Amino acid sequence: MKEYIGVLDSGVGGLSVLSELVKVMPEGNFLYYGDTKNMPYGTKTPDEIYFYTKKILEFFVYKNVKNVVFACNTTSAVAYDKLKVEFNDVLKIFPLIQTVAQDASKNLKNGDLIAVLATKATINSKKYEAEIKKYNSKIDILGIDCTGFVEIVENRLYEDKNAIDLVKSKLDMVKTNNAKRVILGCTHYPYLLDMFRKINPDVEYFNPAGCLAEIVKNEAKLSQDFYKDKGEIKFFVSKNPDEFKKSAKTFFDIKDDVYLV
Repeated sequence: MKEYIGVLDSGVGGLSVLSELVKVMPEGNFLYYGDTKNMPYGTKTPDEIYFYTKKILEFFVYKNVKNVVFACNTTSAVAYDKLKVEFNDVLKIFPLIQTVAQDASKNLKNGDLIAVLATKATINSKKYEAEIKKYNSKIDILGIDCTGFVEIVENRLYEDKNAIDLVKSKLDMVKTNNAKRVILGCTHYPYLLDMFRKINPDVEYFNPAGCLAEIVKNEAKLSQDFYKDKGEIKFFVSKNPDEFKKSAKTFFDIKDDVYLV
């Protein structure tokens, strides 16, 4: 039976992680699940996020997934610790924040400031701060709630004046606080990187996706069944498959159908 790596997110954001996974494992098979019915996760309660994510993991187990990538900072921050225990016997889970925290803090001095752009739920969890400080307790962390950024990406509002003003207001906080590095703390945010760099080109932006993909490649427990059919990718969403495909088009060339489940 064919084996897959499962990749989950609330929408198209996790495609930024999937694209990196495909680069480093081009002959592997992947299932991508975008929970478009319940997006954005960042404004939901911890209990809601846990419930939505658990349902996706149950779906993945049914589809013979052995390794799962939480291509979503919010699920990594809020739901991972509990779900890791519940699915320990059947799934190896790679949570985004915990997996990349060490790399996110490399080459910074004591007292340097990292700004984390993320959803409200991720910021409130303080998970980035807790994980990064395991590796350097002297780094300062500034969490910036970027509610509204996910909707900019999902609805392709890159030229919208209100969207640009919202992004500028958040990046002004980065500049005012003299951040040395900005973590794109939501997998939707790499799609805003051109906008970020136009507004503030003088700071280093850290996209966790590439780092996460390399770690998954090296640490996932894969059988030969993972390479059957060499590079099959299937896409599933919980709502509006056609709209998902439109939103994804700029970032990932989905040639096949997107399935509604």
